[in-house]
Amino acid sequence: MLNIERNSILFKISLAFLLIIFLSSVFFFFLYQNAKERELRDFIKNAVLLVTSGRSEIPKSIESNYEIIEDPEFIYNVYTNGKVELERDFLTIKIYLIEYEHQHYVLVNQFGINFLVKKKNEFSLHRLVILSWIMFNVIIVGIYIGIVKSFYPLKVLREKIKALKSGSFDVKIDVEKNDEIGFIAKEFNEAITTLKKNEEIRRWFLRNIAHELKTPITKGKIAIELLEDEKGKQHFEKIFNRLEFLVNQLMTVEKIVSKDIKLKFECLEVKKVIDNAISLLLATEKPNINIVLNEELKIKVDLNIFSIAVKNLLDNGLKFSEDGKVDVIVKDKKIYFINKGDKPPFNEELLFEPFIKETSLKNQEGLGLGLYITKFIADFHNVKIQYQYQEGKNVFILDLSQVIC
Repeated sequence: MLNIERNSILFKISLAFLLIIFLSSVFFFFLYQNAKERELRDFIKNAVLLVTSGRSEIPKSIESNYEIIEDPEFIYNVYTNGKVELERDFLTIKIYLIEYEHQHYVLVNQFGINFLVKKKNEFSLHRLVILSWIMFNVIIVGIYIGIVKSFYPLKVLREKIKALKSGSFDVKIDVEKNDEIGFIAKEFNEAITTLKKNEEIRRWFLRNIAHELKTPITKGKIAIELLEDEKGKQHFEKIFNRLEFLVNQLMTVEKIVSKDIKLKFECLEVKKVIDNAISLLLATEKPNINIVLNEELKIKVDLNIFSIAVKNLLDNGLKFSEDGKVDVIVKDKKIYFINKGDKPPFNEELLFEPFIKETSLKNQEGLGLGLYITKFIADFHNVKIQYQYQEGKNVFILDLSQVIC
């Protein structure tokens, strides 16, 4: 079944069909009432004509469709047990329209003599109106069901797009229809094929370029040891370390984006994760990080991978802090990373996009991938990440409520 949302086209179509059914029902109801009243008026008129006129004066249509009942006992039962719906009193005639056992009779009292008239013909216009109303609604419901079924491939398409959004390229829609939805499904399948090929080329390129770069970097670092000039040696070490860092960052991004990482979840103390992240900073001096644990928490995460996310937030805070200090506060099942500094010069929505970076002197060596990687790792662990700017301070928040153990 399709989930009909209030803003969807199907919801509007459903409302339109409900309105059609409602308005048509009102229309058929008035038709029914009008037909029934007209039939009863004709019934009464023809019954009186049948009783009061001579046999030669009665039209054949009336004589063949109506019957005079002369059984006194039956007439008495109809009059006493039936429901009188209409009563008219003229000078010499009294007329009663009576419903008895789901059938209408006209009782005509002329000069004290009772005549009971019933209609022979089963056909009636008001029943035809009811039948027409039923058939109309069956057709409308059939059309509606057909439209709903034609929308089903859109539900499949939506689910496939969700799968594609999560990083899966193994999606395909099997639609044999040749309508607009079938055309969209065909285009979607072709787009997936193209994206899959591009993704395979991207992975091949990144892995091969990283492999090709690591070999000369390793040889270069070995060759550095042969240099006698200590100053030149330090200079080249810095260059090769930088190249190695860039290659490792690219490989990390490739693995995270392609989700080619097997996570090993463990129940760990938050303090251990933070300490492990600090060790990954590889700072020449002890970083100015103030840790405040307002509560003891254990979280179920992959130590190595989740520590990279925490390390990136620490590194980001230290890099852009005015006083070179980062406060890490654990409270309310969250970790707060706070540093004093200016607000980023771009839209907050772009913070976690790849290659979005501040171009100040503080960030000349950055690639703009730190927060992007952090967001991916957080999503892997079902941890929400938020950014706020409060009273001249940048605040990044990791919500750990879903990984508490």
